[in-house]
Amino acid sequence: MITNKVIEEIYKRYGKRPKSIDCLNFVLLFDKVGIMHDIFVDPEEEIMTIGSLPADSPFHTLKLKNINAFIEFEEWVAVVLHSAIVFLNKKNTRTSIHLKEPELTLWEKICGYGR
Repeated sequence: MITNKVIEEIYKRYGKRPKSIDCLNFVLLFDKVGIMHDIFVDPEEEIMTIGSLPADSPFHTLKLKNINAFIEFEEWVAVVLHSAIVFLNKKNTRTSIHLKEPELTLWEKICGYGR
């Protein structure tokens, strides 16, 4: 089960991009969800398209350099970005997107915003 604590740990552990896109585990991605989610990678344009997401979604096409990791869970594969995680279901075309909440600035903390 993917809980808020697990999501926080993902952001901490995979907060930085890999040294190269060659370090990303594309085999995991394509073996587990490639066909189900109609995933296409264009190496010339350095983009990945997730066909199971609507074309007008900002997560439909991702730049490879913005992907931090692919992580497998029991029912999901996570595409980890700096400020978001795209979860792709392994059994059907369901997707779920988690957006990281922006951290408060020092001024916002002093003034008490975001409570």
